[in-house]
Amino acid sequence: MTTPFSEQQSEQWLLERTYHAQLRDGRELSVPDFTWAMKQLTDVDIPLSSQSWKSKLPEQLSAKKCTNVSIPISTWMEISPEEAGTSYQEGCPVLLYGEHRWEHLKATSETWRPNRNVYTLIYGNAKVMPEVVSGVEYAVCSLDPKRGHAANASWRAWFSSDVATLLNGSTHRNMLFLRPCMQFPYTTYYTVIAADGQVHEYSDRARAIQGFALLASQEAHDRSDLHSIFPQFCYYHEVKCPSGIYHIEFFGPRMNEQGYNVQKG
Repeated sequence: MTTPFSEQQSEQWLLERTYHAQLRDGRELSVPDFTWAMKQLTDVDIPLSSQSWKSKLPEQLSAKKCTNVSIPISTWMEISPEEAGTSYQEGCPVLLYGEHRWEHLKATSETWRPNRNVYTLIYGNAKVMPEVVSGVEYAVCSLDPKRGHAANASWRAWFSSDVATLLNGSTHRNMLFLRPCMQFPYTTYYTVIAADGQVHEYSDRARAIQGFALLASQEAHDRSDLHSIFPQFCYYHEVKCPSGIYHIEFFGPRMNEQGYNVQKG
């Protein structure tokens, strides 16, 4: 058995935007695969349909609710389905993880593909890449009674997303239940930076989007160059870590950077 994740590790992984999950047998989920799946989460306003896990069709979502979600909890640990149900009823977030292995069946007649010469003309490389015939999709579903639910496309395509079904003990096949190993208090902020640099703060995302739509761009002169300055929408988490207070931008000018310190601990 490996030792539990420490507070220092949880903070470090959170700021570098990676996700880790320890299983009951001491193993850890693949960090790149788990992190990639978590970064594909999208939220929904209405309950997801209880689509069969066998379905090969992507779930239809309302166009207004395909927004990416960032969950500022970096470390998770496996629990039993019963513990997951209890935690959810107590208002705690629960994360579900599943893997779907797929394989293309061999067709009776091979589909057309370009020969080596045509491939070279198209791609500029004579090396023909082999066709992918099998793989694994990593599915995650976040159930949070306070902040809403989220799932990635792989989960919606292959697993049930009905909360009652997931937590009543009837669909545990190929599914792991996880709870946060370490949580740090956080608040989500939505701001819009106007073209003149003025910052407008909003209480929720809907109001921020409305405010963003009302702001106009400005023309700016840079020597002989004339260009437009547009408003910027910013969505970030302010997280209170042991070493200080950090901002983790999920959408905005620093959305591709690690969490940055804004106040010393």
